Amino acid sequence: DSSTGALETITYPHHEVHAGSHFMYTDSVELASAATQDYLITTPNTTKWAHMTFYLDGSAITQWQLYEGADKDGTNAQTVGNNNRNSATAATTTIHKGTSGGTTDGVLAYQYKGGSATNQARTGTDAGNSEEIILKQNTKYLLRVTSGSDANLTNIRLEWYEHIDAE
Repeated sequence: DSSTGALETITYPHHEVHAGSHFMYTDSVELASAATQDYLITTPNTTKWAHMTFYLDGSAITQWQLYEGADKDGTNAQTVGNNNRNSATAATTTIHKGTSGGTTDGVLAYQYKGGSATNQARTGTDAGNSEEIILKQNTKYLLRVTSGSDANLTNIRLEWYEHIDAE
């Protein structure tokens, strides 16, 4: 701090924002009972790994599942934003909304289900991970949202930074 001489520190993910290598994706979907929405997260075949956190919520009964190693194709490429709006750096990890083809969702890595069918505005559900997971290179992840109630507003927020890891 220039006025007090105090040492200022920021978290590592915050540093990645300033460096222009921190990215975000958000989406909202209203789902009917038993309806699903799939998101395909694809990492490149490089040692630039995605260190990801995710935040998910639904206004009613909602289930989230994250599968690793899907062989699906993504149908609708999504726009991924750089958290440093002055940076022209693009993410190497891609997001698609919707999937087609393939024979497997992959191996279930994360699952959460919660919420209530009544009083939807007061009994929603949320899940996420406050600590990052480092996604495996050259891998497709399928994030599936399944609604257990009608008119279920679901939200997804993915945040990650990418850098070359030294294991």
